Amino acid sequence: TNKLVSVETGAEKYDDCLKEYNNSYIVIMSAAVADYKPLEVAEQKIKKSDATLTLQLVKTTDILFELGKLKTNQFLVGFALETENLIENAPKKLQRKNLDLIVANNTNSSGEGFGFDTNKVIMIDRNNNLYNFELKQKEEVASDILSVIEKCLEKK
Repeated sequence: TNKLVSVETGAEKYDDCLKEYNNSYIVIMSAAVADYKPLEVAEQKIKKSDATLTLQLVKTTDILFELGKLKTNQFLVGFALETENLIENAPKKLQRKNLDLIVANNTNSSGEGFGFDTNKVIMIDRNNNLYNFELKQKEEVASDILSVIEKCLEKK
């Protein structure tokens, strides 16, 4: 069943992911929250002055990592956006976060990633099988992701 849950903060996303996780079979985490957030949130506009402004940041919860720790029967899919060493870094993230599949792409090629309607991805499963795809429309990439998940589940 598909269910949309709207959130405004990373903490809300984490809480709602935990609520739904035990009743989920396939979990695809395509978007991460920021790695850091401000330590303090201003109640009102911070007025400009001649002084410099220093913001203290604190780490946010790595939702995908936490879901990987709690995984029982879920098929967990994560994404990796890399600027270098894609083939080396993506499997490390897959192992570190206890994923079943990672969808990886880099930002160095034209037409890929943010700001484009197209993407070129490589998927790696937990058995180190590599699925390499050409540049295509993001809707087609989504279909490819579902096809690879289906192949992985058939092998289980």
